[in-house]
Amino acid sequence: MSKVTGERKPKSRANRDAEQLYHILTQAIVEQALAPETRLIERDICEQFNISRHAVRTAFQMLASDDLVEIRQNKGVTIAKPSMEHGVDVLRIRMELEDIVVRYLSGNLTEAQVKELRASVEHEHEFVHKDHTLYMRHACEFHRKLAKMTKSKVLAGYLNPLFPQSSLILYLYGRPNWNQCNIEEHLAIINALEADEKARARELMRTHLEAMFQRAFTDSIREETISLTDVLASYAKLGGPA
Repeated sequence: MSKVTGERKPKSRANRDAEQLYHILTQAIVEQALAPETRLIERDICEQFNISRHAVRTAFQMLASDDLVEIRQNKGVTIAKPSMEHGVDVLRIRMELEDIVVRYLSGNLTEAQVKELRASVEHEHEFVHKDHTLYMRHACEFHRKLAKMTKSKVLAGYLNPLFPQSSLILYLYGRPNWNQCNIEEHLAIINALEADEKARARELMRTHLEAMFQRAFTDSIREETISLTDVLASYAKLGGPA
C-alpha cells in the first residue's frame, strides 16, 4: 500500500500466478484428484501453466503453510500424507469451529441462502454415484458456503484450510462408500438452521462430523499412482494462470 495515496500497489504477475496456482492445487486436493505423497514437479507445472519458477515456489510455500504439501530439501515437494492422529485433531477443531458457524446461522439464513445450500446438496446427490471428483467438490462446498454465510472472515479463514486437509484424510483412510450418508445429514442441518432449531442444528453438525470421520477411519491406507500432468490438465483447461 502506498504511504502517500493509501492505495494498494497492483500485484505482480508472479504473485497473481502463485495465488491462482495455490487455488488450483487446493481445489484438486479437495476433489481428491491429487493423492497424498503425489510429487509436484516444479518444471512440469511451470510448463503446463506457462508460469515462472518463482510463482510455483511461492504457491508451494502457501500450500505448506496450510499443511497441504511437504517441502523436503533435496527431495522436492509432495502432497501431504496426514497421520490418523492429525486427522483426529482436524476433526476436533472442525467440530468446535463449525459449532460456531451453526450458532451464527441458526434462524439467520435468508431464503436465497437456503436455496443456495439446497442446490449444493442437490449437486451432491447428482454426482455421488456418477463423478467422485464433482461430488467431493460440492460436499466440501456445502461446509465452505456455511462458513462464508457467517460473514466472519476470521472464522472462514480458520476453517477453509481444514477442508482440503479433511479430503486428504478421507482419501487415505476412507472406507468404500463412506460418503453415502452425507447428503441426508446435510439436508437435516439445513432444515434445522432454517427452522431456528439451534440446539438441534448444533447436535446434527457434531454427529455429522463424527460420523463422517468414523465412516472414514479404517486400518487400511489407500494407495494409488496418479499422473500429475494428467490430473492438472483438466484444471488448466478451466483457466489456470495465464
